[in-house]
Amino acid sequence: MKQIVLEDYELSGGGKLGESYIKKDNPDILLKLYSTQLEKMGLDEYERATKVYNLGLPCPEPGEQVRTTDGRLGILYKRIHGKLSYARALSYHPELMEQYAVEFAELCKKLHSTVPPAGLFPTIKDQFTDYIKENPFLTDQERSGIIKYISNLPDANTAVHGDLHIGNVIFDESGRQYLIDLSEFSTGSPLFDMGIIYLQCCFIPNEVEMELYHITKDVSVRFWDLFVKAYYGADINVEEFNKQILPYTLLRILCVEKMMGQPVPPIRPLFHSILLNEH
Repeated sequence: MKQIVLEDYELSGGGKLGESYIKKDNPDILLKLYSTQLEKMGLDEYERATKVYNLGLPCPEPGEQVRTTDGRLGILYKRIHGKLSYARALSYHPELMEQYAVEFAELCKKLHSTVPPAGLFPTIKDQFTDYIKENPFLTDQERSGIIKYISNLPDANTAVHGDLHIGNVIFDESGRQYLIDLSEFSTGSPLFDMGIIYLQCCFIPNEVEMELYHITKDVSVRFWDLFVKAYYGADINVEEFNKQILPYTLLRILCVEKMMGQPVPPIRPLFHSILLNEH
């Protein structure tokens, strides 16, 4: 694996998962650098992003894996100039919410109508099951019940992003869209992706919405309503649909517990009631 000198790159952004850099002598190259404890995520992202790109789905073109002189894993991508996530775009132009909701829905429908070759990606059910097995905040009885619940959910062979929300779809100055952060890309029911979008738009607290997505809860809830109608049709009962996908949202939160190493106590009564059918 090629070694790079980080001084050859300029920091352009950062977060809990790592940082991004632009190559000083070639601004068309973006370095995505992972924190040491998330190396597996970086390895998964490179493998899956390459496959997604080769399938012809819209995502930044991956280059090669690299390591810094201190051993951190990175991926070189072809940089998308003038890019904005839909989260940032909503924060800048809330008056364009309906347009953004339709654009986001159309990309999601394209993704969810794609059928990758069998075995190219893990299934989302297997992926969620692995997270639940490794969640240290569950009892053995809870873990067993949730794994059984996942096994009984419907199967599908369509592509799903695995971490789909308005921060993980970007567009450039021409309006061309790209899927990013592809380490959990898989196959299965689109309802898994819908549950994640619902989590981002309607379930997390306002202060977290502001910190991660730069918009208020009121904006994100209105966006969700427009998005669901753009995806499924204007006649859908959004309130009933929310009830349908709530289990997928709860499952995702339990997966995030494992990834972040931190429990979310407020959801315990809900997941016991809905996922374990305890009343």
